[in-house]
Amino acid sequence: MSFRLRADAEKWFSEIEKEKDFLYKFDAYYFCLMAGYAAVRRSALTTADKPAFVDDFPGDYKLRQNLLLGGLIDCDLRDRGIAVTDKAAVQKVVSELLTATGASTHLSTAGAARMNEYASGGFDVLAERMVDKPHKLETFLRGYAKLISELEAERAEAEAVFESAK
Repeated sequence: MSFRLRADAEKWFSEIEKEKDFLYKFDAYYFCLMAGYAAVRRSALTTADKPAFVDDFPGDYKLRQNLLLGGLIDCDLRDRGIAVTDKAAVQKVVSELLTATGASTHLSTAGAARMNEYASGGFDVLAERMVDKPHKLETFLRGYAKLISELEAERAEAEAVFESAK
């Protein structure tokens, strides 16, 4: 399993990283990933993007690994339009994304690629909706929290419209 961050995302977060406000490069990846999950948006990485920067969840992220994996499953089910009540379809998605053997992350190759796609899509959301490149972590976090709340509200509204149309 390899976590990859887009080259433009790395550049976008460079001011915060330069100030040593991030303990891990994975911090920037995490912010992108959560935005991708909240927006249920993914985009492909290219060969021009950075190679893997870490092969496992670092530090405290390892303690929250199951939450990150659960977020991947939840987001991917939403992305595919699969209801959590459809046991067979949910089991199929889980078996595609996760593995019980091999990688300490428990991500399959397809699951790792999909997680990287959600982080990439999340960066697209950040770049589009948070127009200014972050320079200070404190300022970024205020805007980020507001953006995540907006994305959650937008998703809830869209799901309510979808449910009422049934």
